Amino acid sequence: SELGDIVHKKTSGHIFYAVELLNALVRDSTIYFSLKTRRFQWCWEKICSLKTSDSVAQFMVSTFSTLEPEVLQMLRLLSCFGLHTDVDVLDILDASCVAPFDGIRTPLQNLSDLG
Repeated sequence: SELGDIVHKKTSGHIFYAVELLNALVRDSTIYFSLKTRRFQWCWEKICSLKTSDSVAQFMVSTFSTLEPEVLQMLRLLSCFGLHTDVDVLDILDASCVAPFDGIRTPLQNLSDLG
């Protein structure tokens, strides 16, 4: 498909980069589902003119720069625990002074909702 071709070209075929790019395009409504046509549609011109980073790392940094400060704080904190964190650890963090006013779960849910 033409969308697949342009995403492949812009991401050099890197799957993680492609998924993140598609998520970003959906978030900003460049790609959207049309109830009328029952299909995904996209703004071809906007995707073609999109400036992409030279690397996945640059793309991730630009993605992180759009996150809310409390979400970034939670990511920094949770990164200290590795790839997996038990729910018990989340509960301890939630009750601690390092959690934002509304707790740790709200920022994490917001992040999860972003994909």
